[in-house]
Amino acid sequence: MKIRFAGLAALAALSLNAQPAAGELKPDDVIKKSVEAQGGLDKLKAIKSMKSSGKMIIGGGQMEAPVVAYIKRPASNRMEISIQGQKIVEGFDGTTKWMINPLMGSKDPQKSSDEEAKTAADDADGIEGPLVNYKEKGHTVELLGKEDVDGSMAYKLKLTMRSGTVRTIFVDETSFLTIKMVSKVKQMGQEFEAEAKPGNYKPVEGVMMPFSLEMKVNKQVGMQMQFDKIEVNVPIEDTLFAMPAPEVKKVEPPKPQ
Repeated sequence: MKIRFAGLAALAALSLNAQPAAGELKPDDVIKKSVEAQGGLDKLKAIKSMKSSGKMIIGGGQMEAPVVAYIKRPASNRMEISIQGQKIVEGFDGTTKWMINPLMGSKDPQKSSDEEAKTAADDADGIEGPLVNYKEKGHTVELLGKEDVDGSMAYKLKLTMRSGTVRTIFVDETSFLTIKMVSKVKQMGQEFEAEAKPGNYKPVEGVMMPFSLEMKVNKQVGMQMQFDKIEVNVPIEDTLFAMPAPEVKKVEPPKPQ
């Protein structure tokens, strides 16, 4: 499942000298086991679209907001968040990233920056994730040994994407499911360290999906998402992801004097 909002990439300070010891798993071995743990390549590829419904928890529980996320192959996604009676929408049609945020003073869609569009493109393979068939996608992967993640040992993979974006992905050594991802992202001209921790995995049509996601920005908890329903292969029109035209405001004719 796509992790967005979000988009994620790797920590700046990585140990380039850490190599797997002789006899341990190699990067492709870890990825193969991870694909199998998710349900297998055939089942992952059989999913053409996803709809996830749940809630976003903000400020450590001070606010909750209903959220619905859509993903459709090959590279489209959309998220809707309802806050204070207003709907915030973020979309990507494979080329253009855009947002509607009435809380910022306008209900008209706004095109995002090129940097944000690049991040959205990096996240485009949101159903199976960037590690699956990474060579075909033009990415490279290094195994940087293991690291403790909240009391569980995990394989630490450095993923360098075709775009040049670098991410650190942590794969649990027992379940072989992804339990943490870290990256550098740019929003509104500023660079942040973004961390995502997917969890509460459950099977959906034979594929293990994370029903929870904790997001941190610069090591501070930013939000949590909890999904109560994930549907796959639901019909979704392509128009849902396209940037809508601005609202046409009606101009009242002048009243006769």
